[in-house]
Amino acid sequence: MTKDTIAAALSSEGLQASQDTFSIPEEREAVFLVAAPGDVMPVNKVIRVELRDKVLSLQTVKNEHFWFTYDLVLGLRVMAAKPGKERVAGFAK
Repeated sequence: MTKDTIAAALSSEGLQASQDTFSIPEEREAVFLVAAPGDVMPVNKVIRVELRDKVLSLQTVKNEHFWFTYDLVLGLRVMAAKPGKERVAGFAK
């Protein structure tokens, strides 16, 4: 993927950038799929995406930091938050 493609995908999900940095709100979940030798590595629960000149910087909810060149990014998935607590059987009105 390219820097512009990632920015367009995140913008189409209604996420706003501040100086090439996207923050993923708590009610959303983002997963980036990155090429690894012979495999695809998912980077789960991304909360911050920084589009730098030559690399993509990702920060996860666990405060992990990843840097990838744009050509290694295969795709991304942005999901809505999981619904609130489910009702337990027998306690519904």
